[in-house]
This record gives sequence, structure tokens and C-alpha cells, in this order.
Amino acid sequence: MTTMDNNSIVPPPYIPKYHVVFRCKVDNRMYKWPIIMWCIFDVIIFIAAPTILWGLFAVLWSAAPLLAVVLLARYIWGNVTYVIDDNVLRISTPLKSLAINIDSIKKIRRGKFWVESRRNYSAAYIKLRIIYDRSNYVYVSPEDEESFVNTLQAINPNIEYSSERGLKS
Repeated sequence: MTTMDNNSIVPPPYIPKYHVVFRCKVDNRMYKWPIIMWCIFDVIIFIAAPTILWGLFAVLWSAAPLLAVVLLARYIWGNVTYVIDDNVLRISTPLKSLAINIDSIKKIRRGKFWVESRRNYSAAYIKLRIIYDRSNYVYVSPEDEESFVNTLQAINPNIEYSSERGLKS
């Protein structure tokens, strides 16, 4: 503690013990399937068109919405972050955010999961399922999974970690 001229005591600044930011890992497969489906759709449209000019017009007309959807998805998934501040895991996206007390995390499981949209904060096929409180869970996919799990376990050593067999990094 330091003192000022008028003998008032000024507390030292608060410095968090843990402050780590992890970005979301994005699989390129998230973008390949819509593009493949678009190509199949355009081939069908091009074949069904009465003239080549109408076929080209239909292909170019369908490219704008697909491009908009792919760019929007890339923006949304590119801005997902997982921030560990002392005892809180903050998951933030451009559309929604969530704060989880790290002491309430029971288990982290790595695997391939079918997910519900409101619990999914990941853009990869291999995800981490974080189970917290009694039965709540979310899905995340940090770029550096090992460091993410190690940081959480350093704060709360009671967190169990498991992985499905046969999963590659």
C-alpha cells in the first residue's frame, strides 16, 4: 500500500492471476460442403436451362447469396473467443456470449458430437464438451486445446479430462 499527501491509503491495482485468450479453431470443411452443394445445384440449373446464356445467368445469380452466407459464417466463426479471467471462462461470439465459473466445471470431453445450436460455440468437427454445474454443457473448439485444458485444470484441478479413442489432433 502507498500513501498520498493527505495520508489516505491507496490500494494497489488488481492484477488478475490468469488472463488468457483463445481463438476458435475453424475447420475448412465448414466451407467446403456448401460450395460443393452449390456446384451440384448450379450444374443441374445449367443443364435444365433452355439456353447457355440463361444457364450462365442462373449460375451467376446464385453465386451472390452463397458468397454472402460463406462470408457471414467466416466472420461469425472467426470472431469467437474463449477468455479465461481468473476464475471465469467467458465465451463470446458476435451473436451471443456466456460466462461459466471455472469452479463449477466438472468434466471436459474431447470428441465428435452432434450438437444443439444454442449450446454450440465451436466451428470444428472435433470439439470439447464442457460439463458444468450439474448437467449444463457447452461445446468449444479452441485452437490450442491442450493449453486451454491445462489452464482450466490449473485453476480447478478437479476437472476430469477424457478423449474418444482414435481421434487425431
